[in-house]
Order: sequence, then C-alpha cells, then structure tokens
Amino acid sequence: MAFAYRTGEAVSIPFGRILGVVGWGSFGRRRARPRSQDHPISTTTHTARRSPLADADLLGSLAELARICANRPDRASFASSLVLQALRPFGARAAGVGMLDAQGYLDMRTMYGFPVGALRDGPRYALGDPFPLPESVRRGTVIEDEVPALVERYPGLAPIGLQGRFMIFLPLQLRGATIGGLAIEMDARPDHERHRVFWGAVCDLVSASLAIDELATARERGRRAGPLTARQREILAHMQRGLTNGQIARTMNFGTSTIGHDIMRIFDVLGVESRRDAVEAAMRAGILAAHEPDPTS
Repeated sequence: MAFAYRTGEAVSIPFGRILGVVGWGSFGRRRARPRSQDHPISTTTHTARRSPLADADLLGSLAELARICANRPDRASFASSLVLQALRPFGARAAGVGMLDAQGYLDMRTMYGFPVGALRDGPRYALGDPFPLPESVRRGTVIEDEVPALVERYPGLAPIGLQGRFMIFLPLQLRGATIGGLAIEMDARPDHERHRVFWGAVCDLVSASLAIDELATARERGRRAGPLTARQREILAHMQRGLTNGQIARTMNFGTSTIGHDIMRIFDVLGVESRRDAVEAAMRAGILAAHEPDPTS
C-alpha cells in the first residue's frame, strides 16, 4: 500500500493540532500561517454567504470524530459514522473514502449515502479520471462548490442524482504523502477557506485512523498466513518466469485450483494484490534472486 509509514512504526492521532496548537476559539478565524502549510483550496469555488456554523458546532464535530476514530470503527461503517454522527452540523448526506493502492489507483474503501457504484466506474479510480475526487488527490488540492457548478465542470457526476447543496473533496495525507481522498455531500456550505483548521483536523483524524486500520490489517494478515512453504516458494519462482497458473500446475503436477489457492496465500504473506507485486516483494525480501533471462530461449 502507498503509505508513508514503515511497518511497526506507531501512527499517532494529532490531537495537539486540534486543540493545543490552534486553541479553542480559532476555528472561525483564518490563521496567519503561510498558505503553503495547508491544503491549497481550488480556485473554482464560488463566492457566497459565510457558513453560519459556530465554533461549538465545529468542536463538537471534531470531538465526535475523535471518539469514532479512537473506537477503531470497521471500514464498512466509517463513512456512515461521518455522515450520521461527526458531520451532522453540516447536514451531511453522503461520504466516500478512497485509498491509494499499490498500483496508484484510488480504491473506494467505504461509501455511505451514494447509490452503489455512483462515485466510480468500477472498484477504483485512475487518478486521471474526470471526477473531482481523483483530481483532488492527484493535485493535492481541496475542491468545494455548489453541486450544480460541480456537475457542470464534471459531467460524470450528473447521473448520480446528488441531493445536497454542496460537496467538498479533500486529499488525505500522512507525513507529507498523499494516501487517499475524502468526498462529502452536504447541505451547509463547507467553507474550507474560513474553516481551514477544522477541515485540516478532519483530514488528519481520518488519515491517521485509516493508516492504523491498514497497518493492523496487514499485521493480522501476516500472522494468519505464516511463512511461505517450499511449494509456495517454487510457485513464486515460476511466477517470476512468467508462467500462468495452468503452466505452473502442469510443471509441478498439481491441480490449477491448488496452485490458485497457494498464490492467494502468497499474496496474504507478502501483503500484495497482484502477481507482479508478489514477485517484486519476494525479490526485495531475498526470497527470490533477481531474474535472469533463460539463455536457451
């Protein structure tokens, strides 16, 4: 996975940024620190009335989000917790969270409030797809606007039938590296420019929570899978040579289903999702030697 932390390294939730650094009463004011230290906001937002949300509403939202993250919610319920609990003051209607996978695609991990498959043409986005969330992740910018303006700019949103008045799309970052993106549909204006600290804290909490979940999942997967067997190492060597499952099965005199099961176990042990990534991970780990062309071919 495309994360900026190392295996076994602790990931802390930045409560200091939320309360100790910015102070209790600063959510409604623009900070004086340089813009380059924050997520830059898209220049396409429309000028309109300021959000009526009070500091107490924003602090309440952050407190609720911190509680949700501390309780380690399962991935499937995370987006619904954002909509139904943490972002209720904004009249949140829908949310989606995507994570960058090992191939650099934006994989939608959890969604709530959108029609099934509405935010994507499949299980994941290419970062060049003409939708606001992958653009936000690719550029590292916040995109927010009224729904009609977003639909005009991104026609692919039209079939979704968005019911809220506004949407905001935020890149999720961890230790300087972008790891995914967050999309929220709501009735209240998100007003990122005014509530920059609030939305930055939301992104920090979501990013840290997702990173902790991914790290715990990888550890559990490795614990369950155990070490590679001699047969799985041999299968890896055949995969390195480019053999298909059927060719490996005939070479090793096993059924294709047995080979397929072993390959899935290899993926679990190495924490990968493709044959190519498995071979590369095995080479990095010293399980496989660097591939050399067959001189007889």
